[in-house]
Amino acid sequence: MNGHDIVMTISQAVSKVGSGSNFYTAMGDFLDEFYRQTDETRWVMLADAPGDVPSMRKEHAALFAAAAHKLANDYGLPVPAWVFNEKYIMREKPYFDCNAKGNLKLLFMYQSPTEFKHKNLFVDENFLSRV
Repeated sequence: MNGHDIVMTISQAVSKVGSGSNFYTAMGDFLDEFYRQTDETRWVMLADAPGDVPSMRKEHAALFAAAAHKLANDYGLPVPAWVFNEKYIMREKPYFDCNAKGNLKLLFMYQSPTEFKHKNLFVDENFLSRV
């Protein structure tokens, strides 16, 4: 692997959001790059803990951690220890993506991947899918 293989690590994606980029755009850019890589490069992309970004919404930081956890599990990679940090758990109240209400909220509670549920995050089962 050379230095040109990695376009963006998850830590860099988090930094982009901290610098004002849209969360969904940064997550999408990261996922596009992740899915194009080999497992060795994928591990490197997930390994480094993101720095603290005071301007980032807590749920966005938690979503990045849950995504790293799920991607590692899906690809049989070691799960980075940083994803288990308490700061990535929505303790105060659950987070529902898309500001879900009613039946959509119930659907997200049912469909959300386990790695997200453990952080009190509820998303569509296809949250990490790309078109």
